Amino acid sequence: MKYGKIGAGCLAVVLCLGTMPVTAWAGTPEFAYTAEQWASLRDNQLEFTEIADLIHVYNNTVIQNQLEYEDFRGEDADDIADDYYDAADDIYGSLEYPDSSDSDYASRLSSYLSSQIQADNLREQGDDNVEDGDVKKLEYDKTEAGLVKEAQELMISYWSQTYSLESLEQNKIQARSSYDQTLNRLSAGMSTQAQVLSAQEAVTSADASLLSAQSSLGQTKETLCLMLGWTYGAQVDIGDVPEPDLEGMTAINLEEDVSRGVENSLKILEKKIANAKSGTNKTSLEQSLKSQKETAASSIKNAYESMMISKSDYEQALNTYEIEAAAMETAERKMAAGTTTRNDYVTQQTAFAAAQVNVRTQKLALLKAQLEYRWSVDGLASVS
Repeated sequence: MKYGKIGAGCLAVVLCLGTMPVTAWAGTPEFAYTAEQWASLRDNQLEFTEIADLIHVYNNTVIQNQLEYEDFRGEDADDIADDYYDAADDIYGSLEYPDSSDSDYASRLSSYLSSQIQADNLREQGDDNVEDGDVKKLEYDKTEAGLVKEAQELMISYWSQTYSLESLEQNKIQARSSYDQTLNRLSAGMSTQAQVLSAQEAVTSADASLLSAQSSLGQTKETLCLMLGWTYGAQVDIGDVPEPDLEGMTAINLEEDVSRGVENSLKILEKKIANAKSGTNKTSLEQSLKSQKETAASSIKNAYESMMISKSDYEQALNTYEIEAAAMETAERKMAAGTTTRNDYVTQQTAFAAAQVNVRTQKLALLKAQLEYRWSVDGLASVS
C-alpha cells in the first residue's frame, strides 16, 4: 500500500542556469544520452555543466524519488484518496475490541484505541487529499532542482575556498618573514623576547588557519562528489566554474521575472487548490497562496538586490586589485634596486595576493548571487 509514502514531499526541477538538460524520468536508459555524453558523465572530471545530469542520474535521493513516483504516475486525486481509504479500511477490518476479563486488557485496549486513531487519521487524510500524480511529479522535480542548486553552490564554494588558501599561504610566508626578522633584531639588541614570542604565535596561528582551511576544502569536495554519485574518497578533478554573466544582468526585466518566478514557485500549491474537494480546505489553501505569492515576490526582489550588491563588490575588488598591482610593480623595482627591505616587499606581496584572491572570491560570489536569482525565477523562490 502507498499510504506510507503519501505526503513525503520530495522535489526537483532539472535546471542549470536556465536550461533544461536531456533527462529521462523514472530511470535513465542508455539512449537518454549519447555515448560521448555518457563517457563524460562517467569519467572522474567534474564539469559545472554536468551537475544537473549527474544529480538526475546518480543522486540517491533523486533515484529513490524516481522509483516512488512510479506508484503515483497517472493517478488523480481520487485515486490517491482511495489509497488512504483502503489503508484505513484495512485497519478498521483488523480491529477487535478486547475482552475486559483479559489479563492484558489495558495494553490491548491502548493498542485498539491507537489503531482506531490511526485509521481515523488516514480517512481524514483521504477526505483532505489534494495530491495527484502531477503534484507528486512537481514535488519530486522541485527537490531535484534544489539538489542541483546545492551542488552548484558547493562547487562555487570549493573554488572560493581554494583561492582563500592562496591568501592563507601568503599570510604564513609573511608571518615567517616577520618572525625571522624579529629574531635578527633580537640578536642585534633591537627587539625583545616578548616580541619574538608574539611573532612565533603569529606563525603558529597562520599554520593552524591554513590546516583548518585545507580540511574544510577537503570536506566540501567530498560532500559535492558524494552528492553526484562518486564513492567516498574518489579521486575527482574539479573543473572550472563559468564566468558571471555581466551582460545578462543588463537585460533583466525585474517585473517580468518576479511574475514568472511567483508562477513557477507556486505551481504545486495551485494544483493542490484545483484538486481540493472540501470548501474549507480550498479556502485555507487559497489564503496560503495569497501569502506565499507576496513572500515569493519579495524573495525574488531580494535575490535581485543581492545580485546587484555582489556586482558592485566585484567591481570594487577589481579597482583595489589594479591599485595593488601598480604597488606591486613599484615594490618589484625597489627590490631590484635594493631600496626596500625584504619585509616591506613581502608585506606588499601579501597585499597583492589578498587583492588577487578578493577579485576571484568576489567573482564567485557574484556567480552564486546570479544563480540564486535565476533559480528563484525558475521556481525555487522562498515561499515561507
